[in-house]
Amino acid sequence: MKLQLLKPNYARVFDTNSVGKIEGMQAELKLKSDYKPVFKKARQVPFSIKPQIEQELENLEKNGILIKVKQSKWATPIVAIPKASNKIRLCGDYKVTVNPNLVIDSHPIPTVEELFTDMSGGEKFTKIDLSQAYLQLELRNYLQICQGEKSLRKSTYPKHIYN
Repeated sequence: MKLQLLKPNYARVFDTNSVGKIEGMQAELKLKSDYKPVFKKARQVPFSIKPQIEQELENLEKNGILIKVKQSKWATPIVAIPKASNKIRLCGDYKVTVNPNLVIDSHPIPTVEELFTDMSGGEKFTKIDLSQAYLQLELRNYLQICQGEKSLRKSTYPKHIYN
């Protein structure tokens, strides 16, 4: 198979143990001029998934997605989302901290109909499944999440920010 021939030359692309990173591009969150930092304490999580949360936090830290900090003016509680694979996905609940303080981008997102109209007449289509795609875009300014005694800085674009 041709794909097997590509794997040795592009091992980093096919590595399932680490998160990829978009090179040469960073996202920036624009805060309102009158923003006030919001610090929310960590929420209680079910005891049964605490080990999974700790493991996921360690993985995210190991991959440079989260960076330990001593203190911060901002902190967002995490939400653990169960995945079909019996693992969990950690998300920040930014609706209670960052989202109300953001300047909303004035460019409208195209509708599904507009996207399909733009693709009409196309002959070749493809799709790509990026592992943890929302973690691959670095942030120029950082966000904080908190869980228990830990305070961690998020270095990649969060999934539930709506800027």
